[in-house]
Amino acid sequence: MNPIFESQLLSNRRHFFGKAATGLGIPALVHLLNNNTSASEDRILEAAQAIAPKAKRVVYLFQNGAPSHLELFDHKPQLTKLHGEKVPDSYMEGKRFSTMSAAADKRRLLAPVEPFKQHGESGATVSAFMPHTAKITDDLCFIKSMHTQQVNHAPAINFFLSGFQLPSRPTVGSWLSYGLGSMNENLPTFVVMTSVSKGTSCGQIFYDSYWSSGFLPSRHQGVKLRAGGNPVLYLNNPTGVSPQLRRQMLNGIADLNQRKYDTVGDPEIQTRISQYEMAYRMQTSVPELTDISGESKSTLDLYGPQVQEPGSFARNCLLTRRLLERGTRYVQLMHAGWDQHNSLTTELYNQCRDTDQPSAGLVRDLKQRGLLDETLVIWGGEFG
Repeated sequence: MNPIFESQLLSNRRHFFGKAATGLGIPALVHLLNNNTSASEDRILEAAQAIAPKAKRVVYLFQNGAPSHLELFDHKPQLTKLHGEKVPDSYMEGKRFSTMSAAADKRRLLAPVEPFKQHGESGATVSAFMPHTAKITDDLCFIKSMHTQQVNHAPAINFFLSGFQLPSRPTVGSWLSYGLGSMNENLPTFVVMTSVSKGTSCGQIFYDSYWSSGFLPSRHQGVKLRAGGNPVLYLNNPTGVSPQLRRQMLNGIADLNQRKYDTVGDPEIQTRISQYEMAYRMQTSVPELTDISGESKSTLDLYGPQVQEPGSFARNCLLTRRLLERGTRYVQLMHAGWDQHNSLTTELYNQCRDTDQPSAGLVRDLKQRGLLDETLVIWGGEFG
């Protein structure tokens, strides 16, 4: 049996998620070479796809800083019973921790700050920090089997999004763009938006490597939508330049770039041509995308009061739905502020206040519009 297909059949859930970012190149290759696959490989693919995949688009609600699963949705009753006791030596032995664990011998076990309750027909346990998420548990799958060897935030995020801890590889959104292509030529295939909770003291920096295309052509890297001013830098025409003059200028530049490509054959030149054309089309599509004046009050209420604030996580969640409706393949929302080392009651409350309702609201909105069955929505951080 071809080892690639054998791996696809035998991988368990933990292995799948651990290798997902790098492994997305395999289905891309299979798609590109589909017409050349042998009959035996076709039968293997049919067996692997006994349950036909439905997802056409992905949303990653990435929570920078590592939200504590023990405080949110992974209930450990024993922690309450052992509250205040020293961490057992058996737990610390042989484990790799960051340098911040130097005083681990003085640390004690802590009970959850807020109580947990079971919700929905599934009986999933969710903390009181997340009342809106608790109402949609039957639409969720809680994955508690994951682990990582990374102990610092930036390498852990790189690893989670690209499969490698150093910033050099294509990220998962880039692989999807490369393998599946665009569903709307007027918008990017891979869009990134960032936000941070108000008054947070534990934010993480957003590095460009988190949406890098690595060694893939640069047209597959994430396009970042900004909150203030122009959503995309340099998108608007300079003062005194009409759309007609802009079109003429782009035609001239494209002709020069094509001549250069014919001479040297550098694929990045073709990328530059296509990106200029995309930017021209986005002059119309982006303003329409970011104008939420036509959204009903009931829809806005799903996302909570902060939806009226440009750049908030709530507004970004609403824009995510609008992007998905218009054919964007992969949207990556990155929200900082989850790196709590103390003040859990205040910090976790603020984070969940800003993210709980918008996250649940996005799921509900997609569901009521018939988009959820074809959209994979992921919520999580780089580690717990």
